[in-house]
Parts: sequence; structure tokens; C-alpha cells
Amino acid sequence: MVLITSSQNPEVKLYTSLLKKKYRDRMELIPLEGVRLIEEALQQEVEFTSVLYSEELLKRVKGRELLQTISIKQPGVRILHIAKGLLKETADTENPQGILAVVKKPEYHLSQVTEAINPFVLVISGVQDPGNLGSIIRTASAAMVSGVIVTRGTVDIYNPKTLRGTMGAIFQIPVVAIKDVQIIINYLQDCNINIVVTDLEGEVSCFHADLKVPTAVVFGSEAFGVSEEFKEAADILMKIPLLGPAESLNVSVSAGVIVYEGVRQRHFSSI
Repeated sequence: MVLITSSQNPEVKLYTSLLKKKYRDRMELIPLEGVRLIEEALQQEVEFTSVLYSEELLKRVKGRELLQTISIKQPGVRILHIAKGLLKETADTENPQGILAVVKKPEYHLSQVTEAINPFVLVISGVQDPGNLGSIIRTASAAMVSGVIVTRGTVDIYNPKTLRGTMGAIFQIPVVAIKDVQIIINYLQDCNINIVVTDLEGEVSCFHADLKVPTAVVFGSEAFGVSEEFKEAADILMKIPLLGPAESLNVSVSAGVIVYEGVRQRHFSSI
């Protein structure tokens, strides 16, 4: 197999371009980095187009097995050997694990987010930090949330840092990006799903709000909170009680608290 040593190689240039949102949107492709994320994409049958690997990957049994699995499950994928130094230059992290991949964007629709018998949905509005968004999606998957809707002002769900933050959970549950807030509100109302907005001044504690019914919980940015559109449409304004002097919680921590209160109410109501 020919060793790729030039940054001008078309596959290398493609991967590099996909680190920018405009190219991900234009080509409907996303870049993946690291064994865990690529394993999860493969397990969830995401369609691969190409894989770049270096000798670093081949030093581990798990790495060699991953390459073999990709070639068996998706025989049409271009699997290319790239120089270790060039892969490091191409990757988005300081210490890459020796494998990069390009895959097609998963396509989900609002109907898939709410198709559960008793949906429990997260709506993310204005969260800018990709690590926070990734952590929220990961928590949503762990709690078997019905799906996640991301709206305007929120970091791209396929930002490489967001993807890594999800640890592969991005491929485990439906995650949909809808810019127009009113479309989301109208859809949730048409589905008879309660809109529960998190707010520091909320009148109901998350431990007293009824999360057993079909529910969409809306989280906003730490800086600006949830938009007025969502607040006006809310069935409940809900807060997490803060007992100490801290003014607020990190949004991903807030999501974890509320999601697992929903889990408690829905699955462990006797506790």
C-alpha cells in the first residue's frame, strides 16, 4: 500500500476542509477522530467514505482489529496509510490515536425525536461550548432520552470537539438541528408535549415538576439563558434549587441533574 506523505493528497485535503462547518454543510460529510468515536460510528452503521491510519494505530491489537472490521463491514471504503507526522498535522487533537475517518452525516427528522410512546426530549438553545453540548448529548444517550433538538445560536453538533465530547453518543440517539425556534415550538405543541424551560427564576423546582408526561426540557446558554420565545411558550418555568452561594450551574451539569430526575420519576418513582 502506498504511504501518503503529502498534505496535498486529496483525501488529506478533504479531511482538513471538513474541520470547518461550511464544508461539512456543503458536502454533508463529517470528520471523525479516534478509536472510540470511529468504533461507535461503525457499530451504528454510519456510512464511511474513507479512513486514514498511521503506523501508530497498528501498534495496538484493538487498532488492527478496527481496520479489519471496517474493511469487512464496509468493503467499499477507501482505507489509506498515512505518515505518522502527517496524520498528526491533519488531526484536530494534540495526540491523535492514529486513525481518522470521513463519514456521511446521519439524517434525522423531528418525528424521530418524538416517536417514543412517552417522549422525553432535550432542546438546546444557545449553548456555545462544544464540550458542554457533547456532554449533554452523551448524558441524553446514557439516560435513553428520546432525542435532542438543537436550535439557533448553538454550536454545530458536528464540530469536532462536540463529536469527541459525545464519545460516540451522537450516533446512538436522534439529534436534530432546527434553526427556527417557532417551528420547534409549534411541533412540540402539536404533539402535546409539555415545554419545560429551565430558568433561574423558575417557579417550580425540578424535583416537583412532573417529568413523567411527554416533556421537552429547554436549556439555554449560561450567559443569556433561554430565549423569550421559548419562555413565552413554556408550560412550566423550572429551576434547580441552589443551596449554596453559587449563582448557577454549568449547563451540562444542569442537564445531567434534570435528565436523571426525569429518569427517577419515570423508572424509579417509588424512590
